[in-house]
Amino acid sequence: MHAPERSASKNFGLVIGALALAASSVTCGGGSGSGSCGVQPCGGDPTGSWTAKSACIDQATLNMQFLGSIATDCPTASLSNAKYTPTGTLTFGADMSYTAAVTMGISFNMNIPATCLNGASCATVNAAIQSTVGMDGITSATCTGSGSCTCAIAGVVDVEASSGTWASAGTTLTLNATSGGNGDSGPYCVQGSTLHLLSVDMTMAMVKINSDITFSK
Repeated sequence: MHAPERSASKNFGLVIGALALAASSVTCGGGSGSGSCGVQPCGGDPTGSWTAKSACIDQATLNMQFLGSIATDCPTASLSNAKYTPTGTLTFGADMSYTAAVTMGISFNMNIPATCLNGASCATVNAAIQSTVGMDGITSATCTGSGSCTCAIAGVVDVEASSGTWASAGTTLTLNATSGGNGDSGPYCVQGSTLHLLSVDMTMAMVKINSDITFSK
């Protein structure tokens, strides 16, 4: 009895960690988690009211961060069918004030091989994972399978919920929160009626786009 209980607890933690990882991957940056995505940072004038439209994350980046975060517990686990659906608005005033109320719906499959379960059944893992619903933004979590488990997980997390002042310099947009949150800063690009908030990898020879949240006027 004790080994299955420890295994279930371990995978309980994987669910929360996976959702937190998926959220952090796009927070600074629905749609999808397949292939590459996004545009290059270009700056521009963000003044106006913007409505969240779509989001994406580079699949290789997601896999690398996810696998690295749980390598000790389950190095052969993987994510698939990751989808991101942002909702909410951003408003940038000409007086350099801003308001932000943006959340991200996230869903994905977490694939847990039998070698990570230490003898526990998928039914045991399912019971533990369902108990995470209502925690850390998780809205649903169900595992199915025989031997290995595939867990379908969904949740909603805050991207930014704050107000304050904004500034831009080159291709970097900075939110200085005075109420409701911590603000943020990062690369961005305004292309006509579309605003892209980006997360990039600057260690590559060429700038690699890790994630992109798009907004439209």
